[in-house]
Amino acid sequence: MDRTYLEDREKFLSDAMRNMEEGLYDDAIAIADARLNRFPGDMDACLVIASCRAGMGNPVEAGEIVEQWHDIVRDQSRVCEVLGDAYSRDGMTKEAIEAYIRFAALNTDPPAYGRVSEKIASLQGITTGEEDGDADMPADFHTITLARLYVKQGYFKMAGDVLDRILESDPGNVEAVKYAEHVKRLMKKGWGPVIDELDGWLNELQKKKGR
Repeated sequence: MDRTYLEDREKFLSDAMRNMEEGLYDDAIAIADARLNRFPGDMDACLVIASCRAGMGNPVEAGEIVEQWHDIVRDQSRVCEVLGDAYSRDGMTKEAIEAYIRFAALNTDPPAYGRVSEKIASLQGITTGEEDGDADMPADFHTITLARLYVKQGYFKMAGDVLDRILESDPGNVEAVKYAEHVKRLMKKGWGPVIDELDGWLNELQKKKGR
């Protein structure tokens, strides 16, 4: 990647972070808009604007911006599925499952989820029944992991659907029951998860800034 671009990005994030920390949201939005004029669709700029809107008390608009950002990420997630297919063809089942899970974390569209979850389920039969050291791994391990990844991305209904399927086949699954209750609590928080996601993004920027 071009060094000038990286330096420009670092300066933009530093300036935007300083403005947001000082409550100068309009100034942060202004430099983000300027960056979007130079780099249309820039995700850093979009998330800065979303964070500002949330900080200004407009979580609805912040949520819409985050959703647009997720659309871009979902479009780019295809490479994870392709990588998973390549690993699967080469017999690298664990690596394939990890790639498919990354895809699922980025792309929660129902058709894509269904397609990839079938691939994961197919490979689970291999990892839980044939490879050494995996005999004790529960068959729904990666399915619960998918639910957790959906929650991390803010897709609580999708996570709930996954957990419902687990509990339909195994009503006594304690882990699934507890996590399903957790997901229900998150769904009652309304726009809180959007703010949490933006806060997490800002925390990551602060960590990088301190390095």
